[in-house]
Parts: sequence; structure tokens; C-alpha cells
Amino acid sequence: MENQEQNFCAYCAHQYQPTDAFCNTCGYPLQGKPQEQKHFIANRATKEIDLIALNKKIERACESLYWVAGILTVSFTFLYFVGPTQEDPTVFFLTAVIIIGAFLALGAWSKQKPAAAIISGLSLFVVLLLVDAIVQPSSIFSAFVFKILVIIFLVKGIMAIFEVEKIKKELNIK
Repeated sequence: MENQEQNFCAYCAHQYQPTDAFCNTCGYPLQGKPQEQKHFIANRATKEIDLIALNKKIERACESLYWVAGILTVSFTFLYFVGPTQEDPTVFFLTAVIIIGAFLALGAWSKQKPAAAIISGLSLFVVLLLVDAIVQPSSIFSAFVFKILVIIFLVKGIMAIFEVEKIKKELNIK
């Protein structure tokens, strides 16, 4: 029986063949010069730090779905009790519950599928803004800062998701 030498990557500790120039798992330059190996480690560490920052942006976007639900709850409650008299308060109440419930459900879903939940949340929010602008054009500028902030957080979250996927692909992370 022949004794085969087992080689393990200095970076990720996965086994490799002596003829491999790079680790098949992490891309570490197995046959590279020490300077190339140090550059690989530094580059990978930088990208892992970037992943942490991007994941925080995604988390803030997911949290903004809950913020939207909370602020809509306050707004709808105020309109229900203090606002102009509704023709049918039951329809207004049910509509409010459905919209708030949708944002709460999207917030909960964002734990498993952040990309789908954030894109759905942004789409729903924009549709609500458009419908509100059509029904009551004067509402376009009410709570304008809130509307812009929500859109910014959700768009930044979507952009961060795409960047995370790109970095994970570069780093061969699943």
C-alpha cells in the first residue's frame, strides 16, 4: 500500500492535490509566492468586512418594513378616529389591517428571503403611494421625508443584496 501525502490548504484547510495551483474551495494560491498569498488573505479579509457592512444594510432594509407597518398603524389609527368621516369605516379599517398585515408579513418573510421581501415591500409601497396620489393628489407631499427615507432604505437594501451575491460568488461562499 502506497503512502500518499495529504495536502491541506493553508487558508481553508480543505484537501488539495499536489499539482493544484489554487485551492478548489477558496482560491488560495497554493503555488504562489508569499506576497501573492498575503495579498489573497488581505483581499479576502477586506471582502469579508464588506460583507458584514452590506448585511447590516440588508438588515436595516428588512427593519424598515416593520417601520412602515408601525407608521401606517399610527397614520391609519389617527385617520380612523380623528380624520375626515369615512363613508364606510369598516372598509377603511379592513383595508388598513390588510396593508399593515402585508408589511408585517414581509418583515417576517425577510428573515428567510430578504431579496424577495424587500423587492415586494418596495413594490407595494410604491403602488400605495401611486394609488394615494391618484385618489388624493394633495397627499403627494404629505410625509414626504418619510416616503423618501423608506424608498432609500429599501433601494439600498436591494443594492446590498446584489453586492453580497457578487462577493459571495467571488469568495466561493454559498
